[in-house]
Amino acid sequence: MNRTDLERFCHNLDWNLLHTFLVIVEERGVTRAAKRLLVTQPAVTNALKRLEVQFDCTLIDRGENDFTLTKAGQLLYEECQEVYSGVSRMAELLKDVREEVTGHVSIAAATHCRSPVIDVALARFHRENPKATLSIQVVTSGDVVTLVKRKTASCGFALTTASAAGLVSDVIFRSHFSLYCGKECELFGRNDITLEEVVAQPYVTYPTDQSGSEMARLTRARQEINFDKLPVGRSYHLEELVRMVEIGIGIGPFPVHVAQPLVDEGRLWRLPCFKELPVFDVSLVTNPKTRRNGAESAFIKILLDEIARTPMEERSYLN
Repeated sequence: MNRTDLERFCHNLDWNLLHTFLVIVEERGVTRAAKRLLVTQPAVTNALKRLEVQFDCTLIDRGENDFTLTKAGQLLYEECQEVYSGVSRMAELLKDVREEVTGHVSIAAATHCRSPVIDVALARFHRENPKATLSIQVVTSGDVVTLVKRKTASCGFALTTASAAGLVSDVIFRSHFSLYCGKECELFGRNDITLEEVVAQPYVTYPTDQSGSEMARLTRARQEINFDKLPVGRSYHLEELVRMVEIGIGIGPFPVHVAQPLVDEGRLWRLPCFKELPVFDVSLVTNPKTRRNGAESAFIKILLDEIARTPMEERSYLN
């Protein structure tokens, strides 16, 4: 394709079609993509067809119960990620230049990412960069990886089990998960609880507590004690799970180091259940391809410094 043809192609390309295609792939289907984009399913199908006509190739092999990217579709998806990340960061990069501010750091974090290492890094960052701003968005570990990969988040705190190719993961801390009940549960305060009594209880948990997901280790640990029932309640937020456990909706899983203060306050009771508690590493997730502003570079450097200066045994909450 010569320069004239290339310029004509770029001029005629509807860039919104690329965004629609990106969402179709991320949602693995036209129906879910339509719901996310708040448009009709035929509109999304038509956009996909127009894009395939524009590139003169099939992008998705569509079967009744199958969703598979063609080789061309996979290549286009990877390029769409780069296009999206570049466009999404334009305003932030230009804002820094125009206003000469230190910049903003957007952090995507899983709900149970609590550690003195993170707290010290956040406090140090604010102290050393008082003009910089930051935001923390609570999402699933899988969404942390997606946001960092798409460069819409400066960095993330996520379970290492959710990491993806092309991203860098540095372990911040290591923790155990166990099951807990609240005061409204018949097991609360007892030291003679049997495993049979535990598995008879209703269960509340995270939506990602399932096979093939980032919390699959917890799922396997439950399956090993034959505690694999359908949850009666779910939430991405640890605080909401604590609420459901405290008011007696069901028992639920929490990181031991996060739940211990609630146990000390008499709000939760740890249940004897797993022979070996499932272990999870929580990592700082960064994208080496991201063009960072000054604040982003400073925060990541500070957190890496705190990780390096703190021995792993001091960053591990294992019993």
